[in-house]
Amino acid sequence: MSTLRNDVLLIGVPRKLAPLIGRFRYKGAYGGRGGAKSHFFAELLLARCYAAETRAACIREVQNSLKESVRQLLKDKIKKLGIGGFFDVRETEIRGRNGSLIIFKGMQSYNAENIKSLEGFDIAWVEEAQTLSAHSLKLLRPTIRKEGSEIWFSWNPRHDTDAVDKFFRGGRQMTDGTCIEVNWNDNPWLPEVLRQEKDDDYASDPETAEHVWGGGYEIITEGAYYAKLMHAAEKTGRIGHFPHDPCLPVKTAWDIGVDDYTSIWFFQDNGQQVFVIDYYEVSNEGAEQIVKDALPELNPDILEASSQMIEIGRMQPYLYGCHYLPHDVKVREWGQGAKQRSLTLIGLGVKPLHVGVATKPADRINAVRKLLPICHFNNTNRVQVGMARLRRYARKWNDSMQTYTTPLHDINSHGSDAFGEFAINCGITQRKPAPIKPSRRIGSQLVLEGPPQPVSNTRIEL
Repeated sequence: MSTLRNDVLLIGVPRKLAPLIGRFRYKGAYGGRGGAKSHFFAELLLARCYAAETRAACIREVQNSLKESVRQLLKDKIKKLGIGGFFDVRETEIRGRNGSLIIFKGMQSYNAENIKSLEGFDIAWVEEAQTLSAHSLKLLRPTIRKEGSEIWFSWNPRHDTDAVDKFFRGGRQMTDGTCIEVNWNDNPWLPEVLRQEKDDDYASDPETAEHVWGGGYEIITEGAYYAKLMHAAEKTGRIGHFPHDPCLPVKTAWDIGVDDYTSIWFFQDNGQQVFVIDYYEVSNEGAEQIVKDALPELNPDILEASSQMIEIGRMQPYLYGCHYLPHDVKVREWGQGAKQRSLTLIGLGVKPLHVGVATKPADRINAVRKLLPICHFNNTNRVQVGMARLRRYARKWNDSMQTYTTPLHDINSHGSDAFGEFAINCGITQRKPAPIKPSRRIGSQLVLEGPPQPVSNTRIEL
């Protein structure tokens, strides 16, 4: 739906995407198929170019031909909106009668020198942004530098490690932009053919359909121990704002390495639900430095410096309960004089300790699987790292046997073993959690889901 009024083009916008019309340096729209992300950005771009002279670059990470660009989508939109007399669609670019210009490029064709050609552009729209490399993002951001310029991103989530997901959804405060999740159920104009295709996909393969249509990350079902459970936590609203509660003690669980990673989880529980409020990991550090960085409340010098506490995410000191440590904490490897690790930690104020017994990996894994359905994760940068460890904890693949075997020892196993240490020893049994209404995050706000409603004939103010 569109209307022309002098130099203003009125377009129909799904209500969920309406906040992206505002002026932001960075705009992100992510989700599954049928959410109208690309259609929205295409019409918004044409409206901006129609209303005032605008120079825009439509970008993908790799673009071997114009067939891989959004050129055809823009061409179709120009026809649909009835503005063919204003735009001149050429082979490699689109020009407007007022001097507007739209070009199409792949980021891999740019380097530190030739990307300077985009310095005077008003808009860069990155389509299929899940494939954008960290290097390309780093190259693009400072290049689009014109006063009032904007960078738009539209993508179907793939992995939480993708550059665009880390940029928008990695837990950092987004003061200069906004990001919105939008899916098929937010699109009031979803074609019936897509609705039927969606229903067929959910009926035949619901896990894959949830990624394709529901906007979830790809789930590695084979080999990964906790991927499905972490996906369920996200979909049921258990990954969000769950900060430290000063009324509850903080419990920690450790996996200790000397020439390897040391991982520490920070938990609070009320006997029925577990709240994961922090995570810490480091490699090749000694006990004193680890305790100083991870548990500053035990160091009076740091405790007095409130700014340092806030810097690591503590609004107030933690009151610690039990510290859960693995059985190998008793070995003589840490500190001066080859003291036992447990004695070293006690000397640094880490007490009371609960030293677990040697357990089979399968027992820890089963304990984590029972605990995860009642866990709520505080969505900070550090907890995001820990959640990634849990998602990727997997079994080894044996080529000769063509099957998965024992747990793979890699960067993800340490955080997962530490979580398992808590799960197997904390004594919390799984109970049916209270239902939580699904929610989604817009910028720093968490909003409850509602039925999709259109905002038609929305004025694009420039």
